Amino acid sequence: MVLHVPRILLPNDDWEKWAVIACDQHTQDPEYWKRVEEFIGDAPSTFNLIYPEIYLPLDENRVNKIHKTISDYKKFLVDYGACFILVRRSISDKERTGLVVAVDLEEYQFNGSDSFIKPTEGTIKERLPARVRIRENAELELSHILVLYDDPYFSVIPRNPVDFVCKEDKIYDFDLMEGGGHITGYRIINEKIIKEISDKILNLGTLLVGDGNHSLAAAKSFWEQIKGTVQADHPARYAMVELVNVHDPGLSFEPIHRIVSGIEPEELLKKFSARIEETGTSPSNTDFPIAGHSIGFITKDRSGMLVFDNPVYDLEVETLDEIIDNYSIEYEHDPEVVEKLGKKQGNIGFFLPPLKKSDFFSLIKKKGVLPRKSFSLGKENEKRYYIEARKIVP
Repeated sequence: MVLHVPRILLPNDDWEKWAVIACDQHTQDPEYWKRVEEFIGDAPSTFNLIYPEIYLPLDENRVNKIHKTISDYKKFLVDYGACFILVRRSISDKERTGLVVAVDLEEYQFNGSDSFIKPTEGTIKERLPARVRIRENAELELSHILVLYDDPYFSVIPRNPVDFVCKEDKIYDFDLMEGGGHITGYRIINEKIIKEISDKILNLGTLLVGDGNHSLAAAKSFWEQIKGTVQADHPARYAMVELVNVHDPGLSFEPIHRIVSGIEPEELLKKFSARIEETGTSPSNTDFPIAGHSIGFITKDRSGMLVFDNPVYDLEVETLDEIIDNYSIEYEHDPEVVEKLGKKQGNIGFFLPPLKKSDFFSLIKKKGVLPRKSFSLGKENEKRYYIEARKIVP
């Protein structure tokens, strides 16, 4: 079976300080993480159980502290038993529904060629050792991974999930810090419903990793390291994720823009086989033409659109990355940050259009994995927060 029922551990209270956004967010914003740390103070928090990537390269002392804190936190976490968690997340006038489950890592491969669970971007193996190092001596697992399924008729979770759960099963209901919106979680323990969900997911076919590709790959790497020395159903064989229907109206696909630094912008622009249309305002506010490929840019002295009438590639991100891959690149969700950094001397910011989520599954079927940082599920503050915990040792 692809899905596994995790045994969920949660705190009793102080939820807002407990839940922290995914470790790979706000990597250019030290002030964000400073505010988080100050807000939490001495309260128990998932912040103390993760390694925000802004603090890389890996510090062994910090890793050891994480492992010790995990051991300390086990004493007060409440065991809610084996269950799925139905999650409702409200933010920016949208509501997204997800389902916290565990997936069998035997059904996932890095290249995704023949696996039921497939990555959507190339795995950069250099990014795995730090994550594996944190997982290998950890007693608990937290997760920011979002996995997508293709269910246009909402057969797995109905469009109105309120009728799907009982109010008595509500286990958390709170505001997320730093403008993360509101989140509510309901426990699903009915074995019949759990089996129906699992069977329907299996019948729908492929699952695609939308967020957290490298975290899932790290879990897989660790499982491959130990599976010959432990029982077949060892807890580390599974990884906790949130399943989301790609057709959920609260799920949006956002572009991830690029900033190239340490260059002469005009020289870089000459490398593109494109015509340039000057814009009077930031191209982040400009509609992208339907025909061909259009990529916005901004420098200290000008802004405009690179227009490719007959692109070689399927996606704008491929057209752009072919030229800039060997330069110093920063990846940014917020177009205002791209505009600010792009205007600095020796920099250029590039603005990309979003992928169409309705085409996402067919696009992955056609292309396999996409270039890194091709898309984002929601804006930065819409990313998953760590909430649920689960033991990954017997």
